[in-house]
Amino acid sequence: MIRVLLIFIIPLVLPAGVYVLWRALVPPKYGGSRAIARDEWEPLPWSWLASAGGILMVITIFIMIAYPEFFDF
Repeated sequence: MIRVLLIFIIPLVLPAGVYVLWRALVPPKYGGSRAIARDEWEPLPWSWLASAGGILMVITIFIMIAYPEFFDF
């Protein structure tokens, strides 16, 4: 189960999670969301987030194939 988490779940969820936390917690002066500061809904760039997650998953699978000794649990 930990292997599935490391290989598939984390690379797909990490970009969206980091982006949402960054936009929600950082003040607008440093790139945070002005809409969240006003308690309004802001649409997320799902295409960019999905692309980043897909790229991270491809890198993880490549490393898993190229260096299988890293994933011997």
